[in-house]
Amino acid sequence: MKKYVDLHTHSTVSDGSLTPVQIVQRAKKYDLSAISITDHDAIDGTDDALAEAQTLNIDFVPGIEISTAWCQGRMHILGYFIDHKAQSIEQLLKRLQQARKDRVFKICARLKDMGMEVPPELVFKIAGGANSVGRPHIANAMVKLGFIPRLQTAFDKYLAYGKSAYIPRWAPTPQEAIDTIHRAGGIASIAHCAVTEGCMDNIFDVISMGIDAVEVYYPFHKPHQIELLKKIARDHNLAISGGSDCHGIVRGEPLLGIYKVPICVYESLLECKSKFSSAKTGG
Repeated sequence: MKKYVDLHTHSTVSDGSLTPVQIVQRAKKYDLSAISITDHDAIDGTDDALAEAQTLNIDFVPGIEISTAWCQGRMHILGYFIDHKAQSIEQLLKRLQQARKDRVFKICARLKDMGMEVPPELVFKIAGGANSVGRPHIANAMVKLGFIPRLQTAFDKYLAYGKSAYIPRWAPTPQEAIDTIHRAGGIASIAHCAVTEGCMDNIFDVISMGIDAVEVYYPFHKPHQIELLKKIARDHNLAISGGSDCHGIVRGEPLLGIYKVPICVYESLLECKSKFSSAKTGG
């Protein structure tokens, strides 16, 4: 019987609709061998997920997805096997989360100037106390207030990059994110590179920064892109990662347990983690 994993999911701690515990429960329901929750710029659900994974006897990988910025644009860096209580992670997330909150106020002010009054308090209420508040929560508020018919419309017309209500926010460089993950004992992977604008053109620059892995298996990667990323990983002695990028029902049909990521991906990351740990201890 083939075994599968999902190492890229999001919970209510960021912009997903399932709690960390529910994600672990669904992973067990779908007979996944391992699960990782990689919330955007947040790790608050790690302890609850770890406890549930131990109860259900399923492997759980503490993870995160860090938003980064550089001259070529945006890039997301996944962190796996991190010590979620490490000072390096806590310091970076504090800055990121404050930048996210500051942007909510700025975007709401711009929407008000455009005739759409979206109270920041409503946005934070929708986020449910999540530190990783962001544009999806603003879009949800816009739907609730009747300004738009559905979430995607908010991005298509107002919130996406280059649109009238888009406002950038502070983010670390990819190098800073990679170094932070390493200091927290984790390994770093480029996320959904084949569908992130400019990422494939600059992937070798990121590899030179000390990245450990490349996300190969991703729902929107085409077969030829998967094969190319596999080759890049082999040629540069990198591990591979993969996952559904499940956000629950927020973005349509749940992909958890439906998008199949072979267990060899998890094994690749475990091997990388083992080498990283040996290098740190001099073993």
